[in-house]
Amino acid sequence: MSVVPVSTENPTTDPTVPREADAFFETLDSTPPDAVTACLGWTTHEMIAHIASGADAFADQVEAHLDGRQVPEFGAWEVREPPYREMSDAVLRRRLVASEQRMSAAFATMLAADPAAVVADIGWGLPIAELVTHMRQEFAIHRWDMIGDDEIGRSLLSRPVLLEHSVRLLSDSLFRLGLPRDPAPQTPLTVRLRCADEPDLVVDVRDGAGTLALADPADADLVIETDAAARLLILWGRRPTDPRRVRSALPPEDLARLQTLLAGY
Repeated sequence: MSVVPVSTENPTTDPTVPREADAFFETLDSTPPDAVTACLGWTTHEMIAHIASGADAFADQVEAHLDGRQVPEFGAWEVREPPYREMSDAVLRRRLVASEQRMSAAFATMLAADPAAVVADIGWGLPIAELVTHMRQEFAIHRWDMIGDDEIGRSLLSRPVLLEHSVRLLSDSLFRLGLPRDPAPQTPLTVRLRCADEPDLVVDVRDGAGTLALADPADADLVIETDAAARLLILWGRRPTDPRRVRSALPPEDLARLQTLLAGY
């Protein structure tokens, strides 16, 4: 299998599309706090709390590192998020914008000094550039959770850098819920999620483990044809609002198994 190299895309310099965070904020303006999102159990208020608490945690860590102080732990979401959920809607929304601005400024300072910066105590020991991409993906995915399909969302979710980040670093997380529910754990399964003019996303499950890879298109029996935005949604356990965007050549039992494995979170 020929593995495709990662993209050098830097969409923050593309003037034709917004930053993921800015698109999220604009959508948030027309979304009430009690609107039920596509995230199980979450209204918009819980989603804001999730993102704001994560942004503050990253900002706290990077600022401490830059100041030469001990870096605080990132902390589990069960600990971070409850105080944010207790905030009023107006206060929490202002906190989200301030948190994102503080986090982005801290990340930018570190990357300006060293584009390849890695600090073991920040985030999960990933390169700072990867943490930036991770938060971009958070804003893009969770925007879809609020509003579903629209043209801005398709543009954001189609960015190769977001898919590559998931494939490169998040396979364990993306399979965490699905693998224990695998209805046929002893049977290997390899499925290609294919988009025109792009590498295939190869989902492979065997011996109780799941892996993701980007590879050149090749003949295969188990193929799902879709578009780039829908493919990222599928990987994260979502389904586009218009099901016609996803076309499967899989037997029903294999399609159901793939959907179970890619349960998202």
